Amino acid sequence: MINDEQMLQFIMKNAEMGCRGINDIKHYSNTAEISNALRSQNIEYGHIYHNALNMVRNRGFKSRHVNPVVASLAKAKTKREMKDDSSDSHIAEMMIEGHTMGVRKLAQHMRHYSGVTKSVSNLADKLMSVQQANIEEMKSFL
Repeated sequence: MINDEQMLQFIMKNAEMGCRGINDIKHYSNTAEISNALRSQNIEYGHIYHNALNMVRNRGFKSRHVNPVVASLAKAKTKREMKDDSSDSHIAEMMIEGHTMGVRKLAQHMRHYSGVTKSVSNLADKLMSVQQANIEEMKSFL
């Protein structure tokens, strides 16, 4: 079973990775529409990240962040993928791929979470809703 600390750490890292992915790809966007969508998604991830970080700190846990190697590899993949095709459609495709990975991993964590604290469960549910909405939003750019 996953406890509150492990779940909060995961939520924080998941949201951090969402922010990093958006920040890595947003300067490749070609239209105001996808730029605005990415900016909005980044803000949502940022709110979730800060909520999780505050919960971690308030409980006296040490915050853990995304492994720098993982972040660097993701950034390199984005750069490589955008080199050949920086269309809004390709950006959307990559964002859907990232959001889907986040949903899959979050679902696994939620299934193993003991669910003791309602505020932690609510934050996990919020992250899941945001990621699913982000996927739907990005579909319109395909």
